[in-house]
Amino acid sequence: MIEARKFSIGLRVLRLLVAAALSWACLQHWPSLSAYAELDALADYDPLAGAEVERAAGHFSEALMIIDAGLETSDDEQRPALLAAQAQIVAERDAVLRRLTEAGRGALTGQGDSTEALAGAVAADLLVIGDVRDLLIQGAKALRGEDSDEVIVALSALGLATTIAPGADAGVALMKFARRAGALSETFAKTLLRLGRRAFETGKTDELLAVAGDVSRLSERARPAAALRILRPIDDPQMLNRVANLAERPGGSLALWLSPARSTAWLKLSGEAVGERWLLKAARKGEAGIEFLGRRGADLLRPHPLLGLIKAFWSGHLPALLNHLLDDQAVLLTGAVLAWLLFECLSLSLGWLLRRPVQEA
Repeated sequence: MIEARKFSIGLRVLRLLVAAALSWACLQHWPSLSAYAELDALADYDPLAGAEVERAAGHFSEALMIIDAGLETSDDEQRPALLAAQAQIVAERDAVLRRLTEAGRGALTGQGDSTEALAGAVAADLLVIGDVRDLLIQGAKALRGEDSDEVIVALSALGLATTIAPGADAGVALMKFARRAGALSETFAKTLLRLGRRAFETGKTDELLAVAGDVSRLSERARPAAALRILRPIDDPQMLNRVANLAERPGGSLALWLSPARSTAWLKLSGEAVGERWLLKAARKGEAGIEFLGRRGADLLRPHPLLGLIKAFWSGHLPALLNHLLDDQAVLLTGAVLAWLLFECLSLSLGWLLRRPVQEA
């Protein structure tokens, strides 16, 4: 009887020590838990309000992109209002006289600061007219002894070569407009020039076509004007590919557009799967959520100690969906461990109190 009682006490003490050890490990994760709670407490982004700001400024492409993201991520109750706003923005955008004037200027010059000018410039490039126009403009500059833009020349030559590939051709047209608008970083422009020279020397345009295809995908999901803003901080084709892939996920275009520099910096810092998941979550809080990642994102990336043990036990073969669920339930897991510790403390204390009179007798 005494031996059984000693064994019972020893077992309780052992459970208490295990619970205490696990609780200590969980508390090391406290900065991550507090960061998650702080992010969750931020006000949700209102796509209707955001779209109205852009519409009022005449940025119809951006307004429609925000509505698209809202339709992808909002609940069913908000859908009627979003659809009504979408119809209103489209109707306003389609004012015939203004569209024709701006689109014509964009088609003739390849420049402009409106959505319609961009549409005209891109349309001209898709019809080959823009590529010929730009080659003539740059050629005339060279004949006059002025500096011609080698990036525009390379992209125009590629545009002529990709007329039969509309997907890539749309990407080429947008990159040319971005170059003229100053929306391509110098690093990225130098990369395009290097790829263009390599294509001229080898006759192989695969690398340039891949870049053009990614720009085209980004433009299709984010709409061209918003894609120009997203392109600004991108420095290399690898990041462009990652951004284009993310843009195709629900809410991805909005996450990238809200704060392109911060979003791109976050993607460089974080791992692909985890970093993109946190970026999409943060974007639900608007620009404040993206800014939050810059301040406390490192805390969010810290793996939970117990989740690390579980993943290690599965030897790296934990299904991706289950992996995400475990990460999302870090707060619940910590709470469960702390509750277990409290239970073991109460259980051991109650057992000691109940046995005490018997021992005194």
